Amino acid sequence: MKCTHVRLMVDDFNTCFRFYLEKVGLATTYPADASGPYAEFALGADTYLGLFDRSLMQEALDAPAARALGPSDDRVALCFEVADVDVEAARLAAAGVAIVIPPRDHEPWGMRTTYVRDPAGNLIELYSGLKG
Repeated sequence: MKCTHVRLMVDDFNTCFRFYLEKVGLATTYPADASGPYAEFALGADTYLGLFDRSLMQEALDAPAARALGPSDDRVALCFEVADVDVEAARLAAAGVAIVIPPRDHEPWGMRTTYVRDPAGNLIELYSGLKG
């Protein structure tokens, strides 16, 4: 398991994008005129700060299990790349970790994800590329 991203879910993508690009001075892996809904800034050593439109992240979490918990007020997620999302979800469930969103494909993103929360309620995304 490798932490690759800290993702911020933001309400005003363009303002936040410009802030990290122009004020903080982070190098982006996206065009400087990116308008969202997602972008990344290189933090070094294959680690990124991701910005994602908060309402679209909510859509990604919009599954029956998530709806039962009510609207999310998540502002940050830790993103871990794993070899196999299904294996990792099964391992975590066996260890007593509640799976918030079971493994599922996100075709537009080219990845398979599952979501859990740490004991403090922070969102954790486990992902791997879609299998061909």
